[in-house]
Amino acid sequence: MKTILIVHNPTAGNGRHDKEELIQIVKDSGYNAEYISTNYLFWKKHFKPEGADALLLAGGDGTVRKLAKNLINKKDLPKPPPIHLIPLGTANNISKVLNVVQQKESHKIELNGKSSRFSYGKIKSAGKKDFFLESFGFGIFPKLISEMKKRSTPDDPEEKLRATLKVLLEIVRNYKPKKAKIETGGITIKGAFFLVELMNIKLIGPNFSLAPNAIPADEHFELVLIPEEKRKELEVYISNLIKNQASEEDLEKLVTIIPVKKAKMKWSGSRAHIDDNLITDYFGKKFKIKLADDYLEFFTDIQD
Repeated sequence: MKTILIVHNPTAGNGRHDKEELIQIVKDSGYNAEYISTNYLFWKKHFKPEGADALLLAGGDGTVRKLAKNLINKKDLPKPPPIHLIPLGTANNISKVLNVVQQKESHKIELNGKSSRFSYGKIKSAGKKDFFLESFGFGIFPKLISEMKKRSTPDDPEEKLRATLKVLLEIVRNYKPKKAKIETGGITIKGAFFLVELMNIKLIGPNFSLAPNAIPADEHFELVLIPEEKRKELEVYISNLIKNQASEEDLEKLVTIIPVKKAKMKWSGSRAHIDDNLITDYFGKKFKIKLADDYLEFFTDIQD
């Protein structure tokens, strides 16, 4: 009988699934269940995916990143097991791009179901290495991450996302665009921008659709730029997002998007971000980013 290793963040989504429920989901699906909680201080040390046929991850985007980091760093694991998501976070950007919906009580796992490759980016700067699953960049989103750490937000996920977008709108109205230099594909781009992002998926932050054509299986990133002269268009787009009235046509009016596999980037501001992680001590170091040679694999509800 095949074995599924459950990786669970009990604090995600107000604890909508507990340990016993998740184990029962696996057993009812006809598989052996093993369990580990990310709240356990030494869970990384005891994380043993080698004997699992698949992983069941119950948590939000932050938990996905924690799991990915452990899989990527396991040099003795030639091919990580495929990952089945039960999204329990607030934004759940990764599950949304994979079309994995909030699971019902009757949820069943099918290991013969459709799966999708999920590429990721490697980052190198000043001798340090990191990676990103969702996005990496500069500008208004690092500012948003910083601001949201200071504020209380509603418990309801939809209200929380709307409140976050309202804070983003405040930021845009007062933000002074910063200078950037990007080298990619034999070209150099210079200018002042509200935002410079390398997108691996189409969503960023509070379900902000920034790169509609970004697919984590297409083996390139979308370099997204919003130049300083697009303040008004950006305000309109975020306002429409808050009202659930945003369109791709609105987005096309304010962004420049370039497909890239690697890039070198510098920024005149002091903040950057890697996924939802804030970098506060950035002072002009050059970041070198490239598409990783390997990839993760997720079960998905996307239809052909």
